[in-house]
Amino acid sequence: MGLFGHEKKKRNLDHKPLSKSEWPYHVVTLDGEKFNEFIEKYPLSVVDFWAPWCVPCRKMSPRLRRLSTIYNGEIAFGRLNTQSNPDIAKQYKIMGIPHFGFFSYGKKIASMTGVKSVGDIKDTIEDLLKQKK
Repeated sequence: MGLFGHEKKKRNLDHKPLSKSEWPYHVVTLDGEKFNEFIEKYPLSVVDFWAPWCVPCRKMSPRLRRLSTIYNGEIAFGRLNTQSNPDIAKQYKIMGIPHFGFFSYGKKIASMTGVKSVGDIKDTIEDLLKQKK
C-alpha cells in the first residue's frame, strides 16, 4: 500500500474531482485565512514557505511559476510568507527557508528545504504522482 493507500478510498467518497477551471493557473499568494482552504482543496499542492528578506527564496519564485505552468490542472502551487504568518510556519515546524511542503487534501506528505532546481522538484512531484495512482 502506497503513501496514498487510505486516502484514495476516502478521496473517492469525500472529494469530487476538480474541473480544469477549479485549478489555479498561477502561483497563489497565501495568508492565514487562505492557507488551510488551499491545502485541503487539492489532491496535490505545493506550498513555498518563504520570507521577503530571504535571498535564496527569491531564486525559487520563477522556478515555482515554471512548475505551475508545467503541472497546470494537476497540482496547485502556493506561496506563504512565513514572516507574516509565523503561526503556520511553527505549526508545520518550518526551520529553514525556502521550504517546500507537499500536501494531499490538507495532509503534509513530503517536504524539502533549500534552493532546488526545477528538476529536483519535478522528481519529487513525479514520485508523489506515481504513488497517488
